[in-house]
Amino acid sequence: MNMMIRPVIPDFSIFSADNWLMLTNCLILFALTALAAFCVSSFAANKWNGNKGKTALGFIGITLIFTAILICFFGCTAITVRGIIFCLILLLSSYSDIRTRECSDWLHVMIVIAAFIGCEFINLPNMFLSAMFIGGIMLMTLLITNCNIGGADVKFAVACSFLLGLERSVIALLVGMLLAVLLNAFKTKEQKRGGFPLIPYLTAGYLAVYLI
Repeated sequence: MNMMIRPVIPDFSIFSADNWLMLTNCLILFALTALAAFCVSSFAANKWNGNKGKTALGFIGITLIFTAILICFFGCTAITVRGIIFCLILLLSSYSDIRTRECSDWLHVMIVIAAFIGCEFINLPNMFLSAMFIGGIMLMTLLITNCNIGGADVKFAVACSFLLGLERSVIALLVGMLLAVLLNAFKTKEQKRGGFPLIPYLTAGYLAVYLI
């Protein structure tokens, strides 16, 4: 029996117009993200007297990596754009906390504004509930215990919780606090006496949970 030999037809579907459009959109988003990260890093370095080169490298590197992960999870959508803006604000807040041990209120307001990007109004009650619940927990912890939590940390957590919602906010807060405890557990008594900036650890938790 003669076997029929079928010709191999190359698959050119990957070169379709839709795929090229998606690739173009991703490249544009990466370029805009890098530019935004550079501008934010320059602002941060000038405002808080940091090294411009190292600050730019850190901001651009972290933001582009997070952008790539966002695109893999959500594509070029409003969720991705909100995540990029959220990441930049959190990096700016962390930088401020590291340099000055303070975080200005306008950064918290920017997080709240970013929460409305791609937001459905049906989610607003949960967002407000999340902010109140997390704020209450942080305030109780601040009043009852003698821990390294300041008013800026409380407001930062409230603003981020408004953006993420209740369930993800609780997880992010636990992750951030756990990281802070673990990474500072081996410090000497003199180092612990000076305290440590909490917002960078919370930032790691909030960025990780944003992908859920």
